[in-house]
Amino acid sequence: MHANGLPVPRAAAGTIVHRAVARLADDTVVIRQAYERRPGLVVDALLDGAAPEQVAKACGMEITDLRAVMGRWATIRRERGLLTDEAYTRLLNVVFGPAS
Repeated sequence: MHANGLPVPRAAAGTIVHRAVARLADDTVVIRQAYERRPGLVVDALLDGAAPEQVAKACGMEITDLRAVMGRWATIRRERGLLTDEAYTRLLNVVFGPAS
């Protein structure tokens, strides 16, 4: 079946799905993937010398929001073995400034 000359997507069960619903589902997958990549990309950018303010702006965050999530993201990545203790400390120093 076609609507406006375009194939109408079908759900796994074979029922016709509105194209807008199918597009929303596709977009949701893309958004989810982007959010899953975000912590790693933020960490990489910061460790490679990007300014925290620049990274926050690219993420649509205020710097205070970036600092709030970085404590959590850095800890999770270290616990999963994705950050060494040295990289973890360096990252926190970049985001929060060196400890006095």
